[in-house]
Amino acid sequence: MHNRRRNKMLAIAAIALATALGSTGGARAQEQYTLRKIEVLGSQKLSPDQIIQTSGLELGQTVNAAAVEAAADKLLKSGLFRSLSYHVRMADSDMTVTFEVIEKPAGPVANESLGQIEWIGAQVLSSTDLSSAFGLRPGVVADRAKINQGLDAVKKAYARKGYLDTAIEETATRDELKRRTNYRFTLREGQQYRMGVLLITGLGPEDERRLKSRWTLAPAAVFDDSYLEDFRQTVMRPFVASLTQRTGTRTRFDVNSRPNSEKQTVDVLITFK
Repeated sequence: MHNRRRNKMLAIAAIALATALGSTGGARAQEQYTLRKIEVLGSQKLSPDQIIQTSGLELGQTVNAAAVEAAADKLLKSGLFRSLSYHVRMADSDMTVTFEVIEKPAGPVANESLGQIEWIGAQVLSSTDLSSAFGLRPGVVADRAKINQGLDAVKKAYARKGYLDTAIEETATRDELKRRTNYRFTLREGQQYRMGVLLITGLGPEDERRLKSRWTLAPAAVFDDSYLEDFRQTVMRPFVASLTQRTGTRTRFDVNSRPNSEKQTVDVLITFK
């Protein structure tokens, strides 16, 4: 019954996707698009990043209808959701995917613990670094949400060193006798990104100069993904508060990063509205 309901939901979503692509199964549904944005609606316990990671999709990758449908199916098979649907938007060769989920209600914790944890393919981070970021040790309860949080923390540790495309493939084997699950995580670290250009729009020349002087991540320096949030909290918010007080006008801003896989750089755009 569950499988029939799941297949029906995916079939409906697949038809919607094919319609959005301008075909109900023709050649255009197999056209390749660059995945520019992934949105998650309805999540409560899991973060959008954790759900995206579980789907296997990555920003910047080339996708078609089959890849998006496979990602949706993977999310359902994770056992985390009571229902799931998705839709897509295209602009030229770019695609935005939106997942709408209803999570399963919290239930009793299963009497199952983590066994061995093995990291394969790591070059940038040591085993100690990986274990510290993951945060879970053998013997603790193998809670899926905590495992996802740990993997998310590992990817953030890589992103702090400029490795924004790190992918983690998970293999689990269950030890029935010990009631433990052993995990092997295979890492594809990807390439290291460096700081590109900082572009600020919407400010006067003097305010732009003052704000740029507070940005300390130099061009060509290893791009630290966590620096953006630190800059937003410690520099941008006080700067905007002062600007609003001085001008008497409420100011809004966006901070966006644009990785360039060919140049291996990240441009940062700060837009004032």
